[in-house]
Amino acid sequence: MDKLRKFFERLWYNKERVVLAIMVGVLCWNVYRVWYPANATPAAAHSEPQRVSEDESPVNVPGLEPRQTQDWVAVYTPDPFWYYSQLTTNTEKTKDVQDAGIKLIRIRKVKDEYRAQLKTESSTQWYTEGDAFESFELLKIDPDAGTCQVRSERLGRVITLRQP
Repeated sequence: MDKLRKFFERLWYNKERVVLAIMVGVLCWNVYRVWYPANATPAAAHSEPQRVSEDESPVNVPGLEPRQTQDWVAVYTPDPFWYYSQLTTNTEKTKDVQDAGIKLIRIRKVKDEYRAQLKTESSTQWYTEGDAFESFELLKIDPDAGTCQVRSERLGRVITLRQP
């Protein structure tokens, strides 16, 4: 009984080594099966394809006939799951000023120059002509018409803002 207890103690203290030995054995067996398959014949696996002589007709495989369908909608309908990331559409060019995220609040004359108070998504500040802020640049202020022109880098065009 003492020998049996010592055997199981050694097995318990070396259980990681036993598991490792079993896993290495399984790996070696699977590698052997891949390198030397049981039913493979090397000559059949690498033989040339059979040529069809002119007097024989090619083999007709059932199920590979061309489809005879009159449903042409699938030919010109785009895939609904396709996303054109670099495609520009006409809707981008016709975006309103509201989509730009900027609004003209008022125009004032300070000393000898005009300033426009513009409200963006993050702040409301006063700007003079030529100031660049966020993704915009104030190009021109027209106090008589109550408008100013702002270039938007995000939209890639000049936007005319009007006072409310």
